[in-house]
Amino acid sequence: MDSDRNFNGDKIVDSDAFSLQAIFSDKYEVDFFQREYVWQYKQLEDLINDLSNEFLRNYEAGDTPEDVRRYDPYYMGEIVVSSINGKNSVIDGQQRITTLTLLLIYLKNHFGHVPQFPGDLNSLIYKDSYGTESFNLDVPERRECMTALNNGKDYTAKDTDPSSVQNLIDRYNDIEECWNKKIDDSNVVEFVYWLENKVMFSKVWTNSDEFAYVIFETMNDRGLSLTPVEMLRSYLLANINAGDARNNAMKKYDSAVKKLKEINLGSKSKAELEFFKVYFRGHFASGSMAAKSGDSDFARIGKEFHRWVQDKNRDLGLLSPIDYCDFIDKIYFYANVYSKLFKIIEKRDSEKYLYVIVNDDYSFTLQPAPILAAIKFDDDEATIEKKIKIISKYLTKVLSWRVWGHWQISQSSMEAPIYDLCSKIRDADIDIINEVLLENPLPMPDIDTSAPTLNHQNRPKLKVLLSTITEIVARNSADERYPKSEYILNDKEPTEVEHIWCNHFDRHPEFDNEQSFSDMRNNIGALLVLPKSFNASYNDSDYEDKVQQYFNQNILAKTLNPLMYNNHPGFSRFIEKTGLPFRSYEHFDKNSILERANLYRSILQWNWNTNNEEEKW
Repeated sequence: MDSDRNFNGDKIVDSDAFSLQAIFSDKYEVDFFQREYVWQYKQLEDLINDLSNEFLRNYEAGDTPEDVRRYDPYYMGEIVVSSINGKNSVIDGQQRITTLTLLLIYLKNHFGHVPQFPGDLNSLIYKDSYGTESFNLDVPERRECMTALNNGKDYTAKDTDPSSVQNLIDRYNDIEECWNKKIDDSNVVEFVYWLENKVMFSKVWTNSDEFAYVIFETMNDRGLSLTPVEMLRSYLLANINAGDARNNAMKKYDSAVKKLKEINLGSKSKAELEFFKVYFRGHFASGSMAAKSGDSDFARIGKEFHRWVQDKNRDLGLLSPIDYCDFIDKIYFYANVYSKLFKIIEKRDSEKYLYVIVNDDYSFTLQPAPILAAIKFDDDEATIEKKIKIISKYLTKVLSWRVWGHWQISQSSMEAPIYDLCSKIRDADIDIINEVLLENPLPMPDIDTSAPTLNHQNRPKLKVLLSTITEIVARNSADERYPKSEYILNDKEPTEVEHIWCNHFDRHPEFDNEQSFSDMRNNIGALLVLPKSFNASYNDSDYEDKVQQYFNQNILAKTLNPLMYNNHPGFSRFIEKTGLPFRSYEHFDKNSILERANLYRSILQWNWNTNNEEEKW
């Protein structure tokens, strides 16, 4: 593809549809004022989920690369490029191009060993110019990081690196967490061919930077297409007789949508669209989320929920004008519950709703689904709050155990079981919810003899897990001297995972090799969550020096110091009541780490088995 044409000085614009392979065969630059890479976990998860689901909808076991020719295409949207003097400057689209480049690197590094793996993938990532790697989306300050990632190496952001570099590292590491395990060695070759040839872009290019920005603004500011939310509104109101009933229904619908639009999901998704998908799937969809058919309730709600409502009107009880009014009343009610959840998250009200906040910190975007499904239209505020607390705590149990066992908690791995749970607790009373949760309906690993090990991929998740353990101890140890607990991740000061052992293999002769030392040092029993400033000050200190300072930190760190076991009646009562194996350590060796890991596991197990009056599971 040649985007560099001779335009004889005239401003022109041209456009066409191109495959990912064609788009990535060109080389691009990004203007200095557009160089930040800002995508977060949720946006990456959405992208990988969309791509993998669309591929799997086409793929049949036994398909060959040749069969991919008949697969449906997937549209990735527009990109806008200014092409001048042989240089292509991306005006709109660098976030997608950057993320897809990371995905191509991941595919090459993790599946390049598979027989028949497409050999042209390298050329879509970078080109070798006299021994120097030049990436197809070339941003100078990212080159060192991108080169390391492309070569399968870890990269630690330097103080001089822009924030985009850390974001690149985080998103690349997140791909493993988000990856759909149904795409593996058996079908990844077909997936790559589909990605290269069937993922399509509309490319709009011009020979004028100024004109390129005009095109970009026009495309983003003047879209007049009706959304599914607006089309559903028109359909519902058209079935209500003119007069006060229609006016009241219109006001309620518009009020609900206005409230939903105020929610920032932190991704490309819009809350008003996500709400209807979550609400309709959780309360009305039949069958299984795992069903492959594009005609299933779950698939149709995801793509065209407004048409799904029209086609299912009788099944939904929409038989008369009053039914449509009642339907809008329910939309209004559940939109308020949905909004309430995100206000809790926005305010980070961990004192009242700890587990809602923890699940959000785990980046678990499916949390609203079972909560909305369990709430009945006539539930009062007290019942709604009880259901939120019961279900969010159970979700934290599942997520924590999955993180502990190195299981995925991504949308692709959890969506089907979550919506199966929704069908079991739909409009249920609290006693029924407890009975269902008592059966542990969501899959979890057996963690009785295991302990997680810190790595680049699970660092954010282990940080949440350790912070949750710390908060459980703090809440149950409150006394006159320490009356208030505070969830660590709510602190204004930045926090990070702290290694109790400093990174000096030579100080630990009990290990035969550095890998064994590193594995033990990264065991969860050798970790805490502490202020970043503490880590900077004591990072290289031995345990015997650190433990004195730990007494000035959070309660989990304090428990390493013998002073914590003197004159702290709340903590003493907690130990006496639970029998948990807390103890201080004068020296911290391999056995100490294994004991701490067992303590952390026991704290979590005790917490799940100790329920309040509403929780029976």
